[in-house]
Amino acid sequence: MAETTRPAKPSFYEVVFRGKPKVVRAFMHGLTMGAGGTRTLFFSFTDGIAHEGKVERLAEKVGLLDAGCHVVMDADTAALVKSLAKRISREMGIEISSQKRIKAARLAFTYRAYNPKHDDAILRYLKALPEGVKLQGFKHDVKSDPSSKGVEAYAVAHDFEASGAGEITGPVDALVAVRQAAADYPLITLQDIELTLA
Repeated sequence: MAETTRPAKPSFYEVVFRGKPKVVRAFMHGLTMGAGGTRTLFFSFTDGIAHEGKVERLAEKVGLLDAGCHVVMDADTAALVKSLAKRISREMGIEISSQKRIKAARLAFTYRAYNPKHDDAILRYLKALPEGVKLQGFKHDVKSDPSSKGVEAYAVAHDFEASGAGEITGPVDALVAVRQAAADYPLITLQDIELTLA
């Protein structure tokens, strides 16, 4: 009997560079274009990916820690960067301070809608998440007050109010796509993607 094999899930790494984010971004795009093939790059400062813990972020804000540039990349690109680390430092002046495999990623969200059509659209969006992405801990609440019907949109009372909150988990590349698609739903408030590193 023949065995079927599934393609391996791609693995991703967070690589932290000590250098100006725009310089790092330009360098990484040039490196990946020159290396050819299909490469994946996400930058924390443009793609909504949180970096480090709360203590580290506070230390960055008060100037006790150099922020660096956090880049999420596919395993092949991470291996290429690692093999060129000394040369990158010597020739570009960009230091690599950390390279860690990403074990998991999650994206927390909330929303509030004052119209049943908007609530339904958001619920359809959440039910149609891409393969490999899971909705977890979702809480949905609907309040209806017919006596408030006809009140203006900016009033304290509304005849319909729906709210929701939860987390979306899955591969980091899929969560970046979810974040980008959520731009079509301005009532959804997204946190930055949180990474769990190996």
